[in-house]
Amino acid sequence: MKRWSDKAERGSAWLIALIVWLARVAGRPLCRGLLYPIVFYFVATDATARRASAEFLATVNGRPARLRDIFAHIYSFAATLLDRVYMAAGEFDRFEVTIEGLPLVDRLTEGGRGCVLLGSHLGSFDLLMLAHRAMDGRPVSVMMQFDPRARLRRIAGIDEHALNVIALGRPESYLRAHEALERGEIVGLLADRVDGAGASLPAQFFGKRALLPVAPHVLAARAQAPVVMCFGLYEGGNRYRIEFAEFGPAAPGSARGAALQPVVDRYASLLEQYARRYPLNWFNFYPYWAASEGPA
Repeated sequence: MKRWSDKAERGSAWLIALIVWLARVAGRPLCRGLLYPIVFYFVATDATARRASAEFLATVNGRPARLRDIFAHIYSFAATLLDRVYMAAGEFDRFEVTIEGLPLVDRLTEGGRGCVLLGSHLGSFDLLMLAHRAMDGRPVSVMMQFDPRARLRRIAGIDEHALNVIALGRPESYLRAHEALERGEIVGLLADRVDGAGASLPAQFFGKRALLPVAPHVLAARAQAPVVMCFGLYEGGNRYRIEFAEFGPAAPGSARGAALQPVVDRYASLLEQYARRYPLNWFNFYPYWAASEGPA
């Protein structure tokens, strides 16, 4: 298994439903305690996730990952999944959220300009719901894949239709996104995973070759929209951090193929900087570099 899309969300529906019910009835402290045996179970049984975590942590830390490191990594992911239940219910007062870099978005979108927000699977993509709330009603569209296997989102009550979502994988997806940018809206999408059919370019990520999609950069180039990187980072306990980082200019509007290499390299470099700061937020639990073997 090399493609991330080959790995369906694990865990039985009844167990997920139980945790969601407990989250709503028993409260967050008890449920966080229950995460320990659940995470232990997944560490013991999900060899793909365990090996992927060990490889990433060893690469970042420069030493073999210990079992407790892998446990802490997967526990961090599980904690953000639990918190999605409360975020979906609008219970944002449960969390301490630090927001940094929002004036950057204001500056780049002044005068009615559209803006591309590049995200990743470093941290919680659902935290964009908090980011949207933080942006005081600024028009935001989120490009995302609808995965029927993602039982947790459905059982937790996370209504993807409540956001202005542009579904990926459809002929009109990027046309809709381009039109939103021309209307002066903000379009957010992830740029760290390659779908099997998507065009990609190789980049150095922690000194190893990784394939990254070019479509997000093509969108920004053709719309000549400013680009910002956005991270929704879990800092432990009930603390989250939303950070907007300046990405730099989009590629020329006519850029294609290898001409997009500089912006792909820039994305990989910034993603690596943040991944070094927040390694336990790396939520790609599949063989990330192995998925980049073969031609782009």
